[in-house]
Amino acid sequence: MKKNQAKLWIGCGIFCVAAMLLSVWYAVTFNNSRLVTPTDLGSYTFTPKDLPMLLSVSLFCIYVFALCLLLMVNIRKRKRSPAGANITRRINPRLGLLGLLGFLGFVGFWTYPATGDVSPFVFFLFFGFFGFFYEGRMSGTFMDERFRENAARAQLTAYKITFRILLVALIVLCQGRLFGSLEYTLIAAVIVLSLTLALGIFLPEYLLYRYDHDDQAGEGEE
Repeated sequence: MKKNQAKLWIGCGIFCVAAMLLSVWYAVTFNNSRLVTPTDLGSYTFTPKDLPMLLSVSLFCIYVFALCLLLMVNIRKRKRSPAGANITRRINPRLGLLGLLGFLGFVGFWTYPATGDVSPFVFFLFFGFFGFFYEGRMSGTFMDERFRENAARAQLTAYKITFRILLVALIVLCQGRLFGSLEYTLIAAVIVLSLTLALGIFLPEYLLYRYDHDDQAGEGEE
């Protein structure tokens, strides 16, 4: 992704979050917290004051969908790259700032008591986007035999760590109700799964960066 494109995506994400926060403030201050507090959709009647909240939520959903689509397209392009390619793909390290969207997962601790909605916890998955920073730092790197070995080692290590986390979480969550509530068990499962997937995205890039630079430092000392 080019530098200007990365800035555009980051700017759009900041704008969407700011628009949502502003619409929430407007709804709480001037619209009796409509669509912020639990709303009975069966008896819901649209009013013009609901428009900012509806627009901001729709805009944010479109942004998240477009971002996921962009990631899938980039992954597909990477898989279709020539087998003989010896240069890593070029991306801007600032794309890692998209990982800041992971902090939106903490919104779930507010929406669950207010509306019973646990879906914001899924945003913890975006913490994995911090891995783009390390991938960007290694853009255009020649993939020699040592680099490929480090990449395979980093991927294997990441798989082992994420598998162990999921195994431990599965054992703990299957013991019964967490804190005496099935709802808390569901919330814990969503959070653990999202964070583990984020770790699985971030860790291979971070470990590869560390392994490669450690090897270069070792060669420099020699």
